[in-house]
Amino acid sequence: MMAKDKYTHAIQVDTTTCIGCSHCMKVCPTQAIRIIDGHANIRPERCVDCGECYRVCPVDAIYVRDDELKVMQEFDHRFALIPSVFIGQFPAEFTTSRILQAVHQLGFHEVFEVEHAVDLMKAEYQRQSDKLDSLKPRISSYCPAIVRLIQVAFPSLTDHILQLKAPHDIAANYCKAKIQNEQSDVRKPGVFYITPCASKIVAAKAPEGERESPIDGVFNMNSLYNKVYQILVSDDENQCRKQMADLSPDSVNWSLSGYERKYFNGRALAIDGMENVLEFLEKLESGQISEIDFLELRACDQGCAGGILCPGNRFLTVERLESRQNRLEVLLKLNQKLNNPLMESASELSKNLSTDPILPRSEMLIDKDMETALQKMDRLKTIAAYLPGFDCGACGAPTCRSLAEDIVKNKASMSHCVFVQRIMEKNYKLSPEQAFQMIEKIWGKNRLNKYVDKNGNIDA
Repeated sequence: MMAKDKYTHAIQVDTTTCIGCSHCMKVCPTQAIRIIDGHANIRPERCVDCGECYRVCPVDAIYVRDDELKVMQEFDHRFALIPSVFIGQFPAEFTTSRILQAVHQLGFHEVFEVEHAVDLMKAEYQRQSDKLDSLKPRISSYCPAIVRLIQVAFPSLTDHILQLKAPHDIAANYCKAKIQNEQSDVRKPGVFYITPCASKIVAAKAPEGERESPIDGVFNMNSLYNKVYQILVSDDENQCRKQMADLSPDSVNWSLSGYERKYFNGRALAIDGMENVLEFLEKLESGQISEIDFLELRACDQGCAGGILCPGNRFLTVERLESRQNRLEVLLKLNQKLNNPLMESASELSKNLSTDPILPRSEMLIDKDMETALQKMDRLKTIAAYLPGFDCGACGAPTCRSLAEDIVKNKASMSHCVFVQRIMEKNYKLSPEQAFQMIEKIWGKNRLNKYVDKNGNIDA
């Protein structure tokens, strides 16, 4: 199990590769990125590991830190938790059972699909919606990037987040209970999750509202896909294969946008894409939107099919998963029973579905002392009003307001703003040399050398 004191961010910056282009800074939804000494620097208290920076980096300087397969060697019985979106990455010629069997060959003793836990969650959703109180809307806790976004940018909405464990946590608890009941000689079982995104790496290591995670390791779906595909194309498809337990049809697409909301009574909306979610939550928090019972929010376009670690095209992935759902529905019509082994332990697992309340990020407070925090807020407003409001990013911060916050927190100064620098130079409060040194401190010492010839003169 992974404890919360091991919390780290999955999104990392390789400063040896980063060119300080500021693309990442401009797209970060929580303004977590600054440019310092010519490189992107991520403020950990603001980062939600959504991966928007990862998508736009032109030189692949932003990467995702996950576990290596060798970590499995520490465990004497190994489970692979596979989300259905992983199955959707492969061409239709490969059956689900065949793909799961290929994963098995990577060194796992058992392979289990995460969405088996969805049947249990659907029953809990029904129970939650039946007792819906005045605290509306309820917000899905499924997407960890959204949960952390609300903690950082919309703290007043944290009470609205469902206190319900993620499917991978429920499935992991089932796997560990299963092996303990069936094989008493297994001393150290390990559960390993194959993730489509960076935020689920963090959530699997340090889930919000839980003291520890039942997940023992998290693997990048992109890298695992290549290993599995090599097995599939080199494997003898006619060899005997173990038939895997299949999912119920309406569980297959739980990770896609628009499916989760179907199981919550009342007026429910599904919104995907970080930009769309931000716009909606801003309106919700300001009171412009009301009378909604449930919100299904996903950071990625098309839900988990658009995760940054998914190697396939998200639209083709959705098509494949919907085709799989259709096939399973046909089997049900033919009276072929689809067995879900997890539901045999439903009564026991139901006792441990809830999480503690989700709280705002305490690190986001300007100061822990309320009186001091109010004074700093007043100062922040004053500084923000003095700055030009162009949000040009030349100071190394994404907006003038974020620079004002950095100044209040003693992480920057007014002279970081190039427009303020000109005023200070005009009033002899800052020399041109000092202004140039400030620019170099932000964008790097050699950044402006391309404008100067070998004699130090501006090359026109």
